[in-house]
Amino acid sequence: MNNLLFSIFPNENFIDLALYQYGWEHCAPAHTFGPATRNHYLFHYVISGTGTLYADNKKGETVRYTIKSGEGFMIFPNQICTYTADKDLPWEYT
Repeated sequence: MNNLLFSIFPNENFIDLALYQYGWEHCAPAHTFGPATRNHYLFHYVISGTGTLYADNKKGETVRYTIKSGEGFMIFPNQICTYTADKDLPWEYT
């Protein structure tokens, strides 16, 4: 089961803080995204389930974070990261 809702707003001429994209996904078990970088900030809020985030810090070291329901994580521009839904209790996030 892999349900997904995703949209990117077409205007890239933002001056102030503005919504660039939004989405929702109920991931399949062990679904993985990355390693990848973004050219914008991206925040994921975990509605249910759990997963793992691997994100590079400023020193280029990869740090592992376990994220669960009710928590969220921020991805920063040009930060290399990978995130994976748990194999037994995959996350649903927005």
